[in-house]
Amino acid sequence: MKRILLIITILAPFFAMAQTENDMLDFSTVYYQGTAKSAAMGNAMGAVGNDFSAIAINPANLGLFRKATFTFSPDFSVTSVESKYKENNGFDRAFKLQNNNIGLTWTQDFDDGPFKSVSIAIGVNKLNNYKSNAYVNGENPNTSLIDAYLTELYENGIDNDVVLEDYSPNGLFPLWDTYLLDFYDDGSIGSVVPQGGLKQQYGVSRNGYMREFTFASGFNFDEKFFLGVALDFPYFNKNTTNEYKEINLDASDSFKNWTQTEYIKNSGFGINAKIGAIVYPAKWLRLGASFHSPSVFNVTESWYTYTRSVFSNDIYEHESPTGTYSYIVTTPLRMGASAALIFGNFGMITGDYEYVDYSMMRASSNDYDYSNFNDVIRDMYKATSNLRFGTEWRWQTLAFRAGYAIYGSPFGFSKTDLRTTSYSCGFGYTYHRFTFDAAYVLSQRSNSYDLYSQFSLYPAYYGETNEFVDDTKVKETTNINQVVISFKFRLD
Repeated sequence: MKRILLIITILAPFFAMAQTENDMLDFSTVYYQGTAKSAAMGNAMGAVGNDFSAIAINPANLGLFRKATFTFSPDFSVTSVESKYKENNGFDRAFKLQNNNIGLTWTQDFDDGPFKSVSIAIGVNKLNNYKSNAYVNGENPNTSLIDAYLTELYENGIDNDVVLEDYSPNGLFPLWDTYLLDFYDDGSIGSVVPQGGLKQQYGVSRNGYMREFTFASGFNFDEKFFLGVALDFPYFNKNTTNEYKEINLDASDSFKNWTQTEYIKNSGFGINAKIGAIVYPAKWLRLGASFHSPSVFNVTESWYTYTRSVFSNDIYEHESPTGTYSYIVTTPLRMGASAALIFGNFGMITGDYEYVDYSMMRASSNDYDYSNFNDVIRDMYKATSNLRFGTEWRWQTLAFRAGYAIYGSPFGFSKTDLRTTSYSCGFGYTYHRFTFDAAYVLSQRSNSYDLYSQFSLYPAYYGETNEFVDDTKVKETTNINQVVISFKFRLD
């Protein structure tokens, strides 16, 4: 209990802003999404080469290019989220059509000496897709979210509206202004919202992406050793709408329902560097290694809320002022190792391993001390591993591919929350200087969280002496279906 109260004390100031530890995770998580060839092979491309999106995994792949190329890859995805809350099921889906990557490479050959060629690449790869909709629906006989807010106000000594506006201008003050909270002369706090007997609805709509603009160079030494370096500029935009609603199931009561909608916009631009190597110890074997430095982002956020309460004879509304804030986010470094078994010109089997420690995420600012927040991040998140496997087999001008990947949970590889598993397949067709690739990818992940924790870190008690804490566990399952196609043109 002491540890919970410590976390509450540390994180309380962040609920006056918009950013949370979940935002930090979004900015630090990478699901490689590039060409259809890479997607079909589970993005196990660390030692494959001759594919533009492979450069984002290991820049040494650029050294294996032989000709100048131009590539672009449209992507269509359907993200569906199923939720279970209080024995009720919810479902929602989101559609997205966007471009996974676009890139240009150029290669200069050298005739003499062990230094065979140098290749240059410039382009953009997608690293993450934030598009999703989720819907939670259920009847709660025990508590309201207001009960968690009441606990929060009592614990922090908030006993009047003036102090409340300073404490939470976007979240809790609008509840007072719409007659959902009231302060009494004896120091108590009340609400017209009943304790239980409510239908609760929670909807989340997210839209956005993370992409990375890359400048990379690859070097070919005697067709046996390849070295690559990249300077990258990742950037993201994310828009989130959270809507929470409670409906009174007692039709005779004058209070009918209340809704609060939160609008959050995040954007950031950063920088990182990558270095990688690939070696051929034998004609049938390629080994690769890579190092990705932490990305440093300058993040800007804006947010506001709209609150509405409905009574038998009145409707009250409050739109909060828009808040803005800027801060710095440093993501974890990444280290990778890869291997590819080559079967002549007929096929290959590949595997990638990637290590990332999410406890190393950091926030900083010139006008706020984030040290306590960073301590919570260090305690909450753990190191994990990502594993990717793929295969390709060729017959004349056709290629057939399949892949499997598992991205470990940020809470530790053995944990299941937010672990992502992907299954993929695809094919390619080459005609002279033109190559067409297509891939299908199914990604699945599960997650669980307490509904009230999305708004307050304080518990909602019920019972005659407030001896029980309401169980508001939500279980979510996410399925992402993607179709990726790529067009690759050889330019010389």
